[in-house]
Amino acid sequence: MATPSPAKSMGDPGITPLSPSHIQQNDTDSNAHTGPSFIVVVAVDFGTTSSGYAYAFTKEPECIHTMRRWEGGDPGVSNQKTPTTILLTPDRKFHSFGYAARDFYHDLDPTESKHWLYLEKFKMKLHTTANLSIDTELHAANGKRVKAIDIFAYALAFFKEQALKELSDQAGAEFDNTNIRWVITVPAIWKMPAKQFMREAAYKAGLVPRDTPEQLIISLEPEAASIYCRKLRLHQMIDIGTKTTQNGFSPNENVGAGMTQAKEPVRSKRQSRTFLVENVIGELWSELEEGSVLNTTTITLFCGRLNQGPCGPYGSIGIDYEFEKLLCKIFGPDFIDQFKIKRPAAWVDLMIAFESRKRAAAPDRTNPLNINLPFSFIDYYKKFRGHSVEHALRKSK
Repeated sequence: MATPSPAKSMGDPGITPLSPSHIQQNDTDSNAHTGPSFIVVVAVDFGTTSSGYAYAFTKEPECIHTMRRWEGGDPGVSNQKTPTTILLTPDRKFHSFGYAARDFYHDLDPTESKHWLYLEKFKMKLHTTANLSIDTELHAANGKRVKAIDIFAYALAFFKEQALKELSDQAGAEFDNTNIRWVITVPAIWKMPAKQFMREAAYKAGLVPRDTPEQLIISLEPEAASIYCRKLRLHQMIDIGTKTTQNGFSPNENVGAGMTQAKEPVRSKRQSRTFLVENVIGELWSELEEGSVLNTTTITLFCGRLNQGPCGPYGSIGIDYEFEKLLCKIFGPDFIDQFKIKRPAAWVDLMIAFESRKRAAAPDRTNPLNINLPFSFIDYYKKFRGHSVEHALRKSK
């Protein structure tokens, strides 16, 4: 029996299962299938810190094109993707996304920037909100509220425009959106309302019409990673039995008994290929049993320590929260709250500087990473407290 479309109703977020039952069909069923055909597949990686897209033509699925390099960026920081930042005008109209949004907001006069709505790193709000709905709101940098569905729709509409423009340039003519199958990746830990929220945002953005839900696939990030690994050649994989150092750590070091326990079931099956996918939220083990092309794939996801569960929101944005907590401890939460509202552009500058230093960190690095406070931070703190930031730093030690 042919597998139905992954998204046949409004209540189904279209999560495509990674299993042979989803893709394995006999000849009779294949001939009977009369679903829509697409010329190209465009996948959007909607990240917490950065976002981007890639595409492949269905006739050449192995040839994956990444998006054009983005203008702007920070010195010493890779800009293969663009920041997940969005800027709305004072009358709440979409202005820009990514580096363009951040740079324009940075250049605004402090008195004028208070009226603009700047949002960043808002993705995980869909995971942390208990009663997520179409009316869920986000806080902009200036403290004003805006509907989350509008922000996500603006972002997806931006990627749609960019992808269509790039495809049209390649084709030499205007590319029709009906020829595109869209894919949006989401974390596996997200609950069903969050996944459905992304689909609703896609409808609102005009990514796909409601009457053709099969044109959009909401894909789980670890499943997408596993599919990618199935296409890797052996020389591109790392043997987990070796002691090759990765990111300052050996596969057999610093992970305790959890790594050993994870390896044993895999090693006990001799006719298998095993590989490790490093992920922001943990490590993904995927065992591919040798055999036909339609292999059975078993996935076990370990988050945090390999012997610890369940999964959780363990992305690098947690480090940003810890940095903010440190600032609150040194300078006071009342000052940090007021600084965000009164000097929103300066707060963004401070977090950009922290992001740059954060990416320079490494497990084997022992010397401290220094972060320069913006002049507006130093100046506003003196006006707010009546003494210098040096006094606060000395007092905190």
